[in-house]
Amino acid sequence: MDLPAELRKALEIELGNQSPAALSKAAAALSLRYRHQHADGRSLLHSINEIQAYAAFRMPATYAAVHAVLEQVRAVQKFNPNSLLDIGTGPGTVMWAAAELYPDLKTIILIERESEMIALGKRLAKHSTRPVMQHAHWVQADVTRDWKVPVADLVTAAYVLGELDPKDRQALVQQLWQVTAGTLVLIAPGTPGGFACIRSAREQLLAAGGVVVAPCPHNLECPIVGDDWCHFAQRVARTRLHRQLKAGDLAYEDEKYAYLAVSRQPGAAVSGRIIRHPQIRKGHVTLSVCEAAGISSRTISRKDKELYRQVKNLKWGSIFPGEASND
Repeated sequence: MDLPAELRKALEIELGNQSPAALSKAAAALSLRYRHQHADGRSLLHSINEIQAYAAFRMPATYAAVHAVLEQVRAVQKFNPNSLLDIGTGPGTVMWAAAELYPDLKTIILIERESEMIALGKRLAKHSTRPVMQHAHWVQADVTRDWKVPVADLVTAAYVLGELDPKDRQALVQQLWQVTAGTLVLIAPGTPGGFACIRSAREQLLAAGGVVVAPCPHNLECPIVGDDWCHFAQRVARTRLHRQLKAGDLAYEDEKYAYLAVSRQPGAAVSGRIIRHPQIRKGHVTLSVCEAAGISSRTISRKDKELYRQVKNLKWGSIFPGEASND
């Protein structure tokens, strides 16, 4: 996946006068801090240089993950939101993806704690041709404290839950659900810790009356057990600066993420979700599929012509075709 041209240009202009060496140093410090600082809600960004490094270092990958998640939501839910509320918005990454996939958005509200991050997000948004982005309402607030905004059709929180302690995380999920008129989307890193945050939120939201839209094909107890965790991946193209900051030669990277979409209304029923890379062999394909009955390994051979035709090009994260459960 490539960044949209307007966002790519905006980042190039924003970072064009910055020293790659300085950005690389700031990105390295930031990466180390993200890996080792305890999740207690404190800011991980300590300077303007680090905020710019974050945009260069992380925005392409987080955009790709958010875009992939919202595409999966659209695949199972006929949902055309007029309003978006994004919590912990950073430089506005979710806004860029949502505005592309939901072009009828009329109102965007973005909550972010860091004033310099808000300033960066506004500068980037000026390069968009979408009026709804240029006129987005930015609110400076700490999501762990009191904040009041109108309800929104689509509410999102990407890469936020893992930065909070469990008590604050649970309170935030409750508050997010209270301001959700339609669908709430939560995204976390595709790590065991990220999945644990998503799984806990899933249990909380189901208890509050929510209906899972994606990725789960059911509202039953999550069948993942032991040290395993549910996550997905999206490949994103690296720019030249991105490769410099990552100190890598590959022209792409794979962003791994866990996510949950819960709605006031059910989406289209699906039979299952592919939760591992398909194993493609001569004459057959083997898929790990999450279904209402649990996780199963499905091997489909060429002999089953119709089903094989449907599944041979499916990917990790795709919907498995078949008769859906009512659970």
